[in-house]
Amino acid sequence: MDTREFTLEAFDAYERRFAEARAARPLTKPWLAEDRAEILAGVKRMLRFDEALVPQISQPETVCETDCGGFTVTEYRYCTWEHVCGAATLYLPHGGEPKPLVFVCCGHGAQGRQTPTYAAMGRRLAELGMAAIVIDNLGQGDRNPYPEFKNRGHWLAVAPFACGLTLQGLIVAETLALIRHMKNDPRFDPDRFAACGNSGGGTLTMFLAALAPELSVLASSGYPSELSYVLQKEKAHCACNLLCGAAHGPEMWEIYSLFAPKPLLLSAGKSDKLFAPESVLRCGRKVRTCYAMAGAEDSFEFKRTDTGHSWEAEDVSVISDFLSRRLLGKEAAPIDAFPSQCTQSVPMPSDAIDAETLAQRLTGVHVPEGTALEDVFPPMLAGKPLTAAQLEGEKTMRIFAQYEFTLQE
Repeated sequence: MDTREFTLEAFDAYERRFAEARAARPLTKPWLAEDRAEILAGVKRMLRFDEALVPQISQPETVCETDCGGFTVTEYRYCTWEHVCGAATLYLPHGGEPKPLVFVCCGHGAQGRQTPTYAAMGRRLAELGMAAIVIDNLGQGDRNPYPEFKNRGHWLAVAPFACGLTLQGLIVAETLALIRHMKNDPRFDPDRFAACGNSGGGTLTMFLAALAPELSVLASSGYPSELSYVLQKEKAHCACNLLCGAAHGPEMWEIYSLFAPKPLLLSAGKSDKLFAPESVLRCGRKVRTCYAMAGAEDSFEFKRTDTGHSWEAEDVSVISDFLSRRLLGKEAAPIDAFPSQCTQSVPMPSDAIDAETLAQRLTGVHVPEGTALEDVFPPMLAGKPLTAAQLEGEKTMRIFAQYEFTLQE
């Protein structure tokens, strides 16, 4: 059979499998305790998350400190798991009273937490009187061990999946460790912890809605839509976007709804070409309904900005105003441009390990060098494995491997 015709049949078979998974998924009511517990269990399955994965923060150290007028910017280095080194930038307003603390979750900006969009959010929040900590995720920013390749230690990670984990699950575990660590810092008010994030940071904040009860306010952007839409895209996804069995639920709106009745902002750029507007609007409508049924409709906000995918000045204005109102009880005037940044790089120790090595050390599973995602989740058609020679397109095997992982039961 011609490879084009065979590829057409293979894609059609996957489309049918996704449709069957959706048809079998019952409607949940996230305002009910029983359904909330079921959704939470689904989140943990999707991430392959276990509480035992959450590390303890150790060896925190100040790398450098800069006084920027009304606030101080401090670059930190710390350990999560053994030989896993984290980097974060803390924006701390001057003054002795405990401050609200916002965890700024980064997406795939080329410079990690030093990307101007994230640095602008950290500075803006500090100028408004809130502390903000901007975090480099595994394999990003100063934590990218392969600067000659675009996020090879993040985008192309395979070992976590071969070891029975997920990259996003490891990122969530690290973030939870930092949140819990900061609860013990007297500079911050533990009753006023929040998080915001865009794109990949939107993914992370969605999961924090379910797994971080320490947070009292949440803002998630550049991601709220539908997993069923995102994970059926015919593209090679970043490893942090791959979720086990996501085709069987829970869906995004169910996960975000677990944050009720606490204040939640979902936002999206009208010109964001990565997410279909219809799926964004459906997500917002469903979460609003769940908040209303939980008696907390006033705690939910949904905004569409005149922006694209990455944060622009309007996004920073909308999100920082939401956080200011909910954490400080006062509105924040909009900004029309990013403030200048004042961050610096944090060097990593020579013995720091990447996500690939970490997953193998955590599980004791050896993953041979060169293992591809399609080796871990072999693409199938009618119960038979597919080969690259049968298919058209350089990335088709990778795409089908992503589908297999998404369809796992």
